[in-house]
Amino acid sequence: MLNNLIGKGRQFSLRLHLGWMVAVCIVPVGLVGASLAYSNLRLQQASVELSTTLQAQEVLTALERDLATIESALRILATSEELASGDISRFHARAKAALVQGIVYNYVMTDASGKQVMNTLQPFEAPLPEHGTPPALASVFTRRITVLTGVFTGPVTRKPAIAMGVPVMVDGQVRYSLNIGLSPDHINAILQRFPVDDSWVVAVLDETGTIVGRSRDADRYTGQQAVPELAAAVRAGGKGQLEIQTKDGVPVLAAYASSDTWRWSVAVGAPRSLLHESLMNQVWRVLAGIVCAVGLGGWFARGIAQRVLSSVRQLNDAAIAVGKGDPVSLPQVQFKEAENVGAALLQASDAMKRAQFLAQHDSLTKLPNRLLFDEATARALSFATRKQTTLAVLAIDLDGFKAVNDTLGHAAGDEVLKMVAQRLLDITRGSDVVARMGGDEFVVLLTDVSPDTALETSGRMVRSLSQPFDGVTLPLSASVGVATFPAHGTDTKTLLSVADQALYRAKAQGKQQAVMAKPSF
Repeated sequence: MLNNLIGKGRQFSLRLHLGWMVAVCIVPVGLVGASLAYSNLRLQQASVELSTTLQAQEVLTALERDLATIESALRILATSEELASGDISRFHARAKAALVQGIVYNYVMTDASGKQVMNTLQPFEAPLPEHGTPPALASVFTRRITVLTGVFTGPVTRKPAIAMGVPVMVDGQVRYSLNIGLSPDHINAILQRFPVDDSWVVAVLDETGTIVGRSRDADRYTGQQAVPELAAAVRAGGKGQLEIQTKDGVPVLAAYASSDTWRWSVAVGAPRSLLHESLMNQVWRVLAGIVCAVGLGGWFARGIAQRVLSSVRQLNDAAIAVGKGDPVSLPQVQFKEAENVGAALLQASDAMKRAQFLAQHDSLTKLPNRLLFDEATARALSFATRKQTTLAVLAIDLDGFKAVNDTLGHAAGDEVLKMVAQRLLDITRGSDVVARMGGDEFVVLLTDVSPDTALETSGRMVRSLSQPFDGVTLPLSASVGVATFPAHGTDTKTLLSVADQALYRAKAQGKQQAVMAKPSF
């Protein structure tokens, strides 16, 4: 009777359905947890790839700036009066006095056959090595260009060395190659200015893929070929990323960037083990979350998934903005791991902006550097050609600046250079360009200006820079060489060269004056 009242409909097992409910709760939580772990891993990998790329570019920028400074100083030395007159003995003494201990091994001058004519490591007229000159320096004579070699063993020092050579022009011909021998320790010192995690490795490679400097075990690996995959990549030039093993067998995510000027490259590698450890940590957290989330239900899991995916989308948008160089703001994410990645993206964005600024500006005076000056002058020349207007290029050198450095120290010298930069900016117009070439050498581009006005402006610069500088009692002045377009040249290189020649005349005529370049015939 009771059975008839209750009925015999389909029956269900409460235990079984509770088990199904638990399973239904576990599956979404497990899927979301796995998605979170994978997404976080991908974000961390993207962050590591971005960080290595930016680090490689930042180190390359510093390396290019350092090499450009060395080249500028070497070219100035190559135009000395002693070489022009053939007085090698006096030039030997001058070059020996210009050596920077710990950075420069020596100055060597070779002829077209590669034979050494002078070596500051040897007394003048002492027997010199007849062999050992890097073959790459032959391009100084054939192409009349600056050459930077890879690592080789110096025939006198018997130590690893790097050479940079510039042509010495006499009567319009390349008479010698003036070379400077650098220690690889100088490259390693540049790397040490960029602190990275101890597990990361930074290497500088020449155009053949040979290791020139390394942040770790430099003495062990300098002069060796990089691993084949990296060596092949840098020989091809450009920039990119790849997964390789380092020379000591550590798997890394590596990024490299190559210099268009010197054909050297910088590679930065981050160990893949960092990502593997992060993945295992994520797996354990996901498992713990599954156990704790059994009773919370699927709706809570969906909420977590939506917040995670929202954070991922916002961080992805921020990463894309970093890649394009657009402004980046930290998204309002709800997970600490994602917030750390967002903060890393902000740091990466700031590093990109700093790298772009340093690539085009002098770090001391904040003035444009040679690269930005050349770009601005090229645009101004194009405009002046179309509008048939004139412009002027001014080469400026301080008189007596070496005494300030020697007597008061480089810190005082740096303050003087900052004041010089400000005085030049006060005299010039907003349309003009003031740049620092290195040392106490400045250049100014005056747009839409007549030769007479350019010379008058140069005179005002001489008078301004001859006024006393705060904290400096030593006499300081300036000499200026002026070249105009189109009278003295139609391209940046020619105008700078002619302005330099006029500057030399100003120096030779007693300094503290502005001299217009001689008319070209």
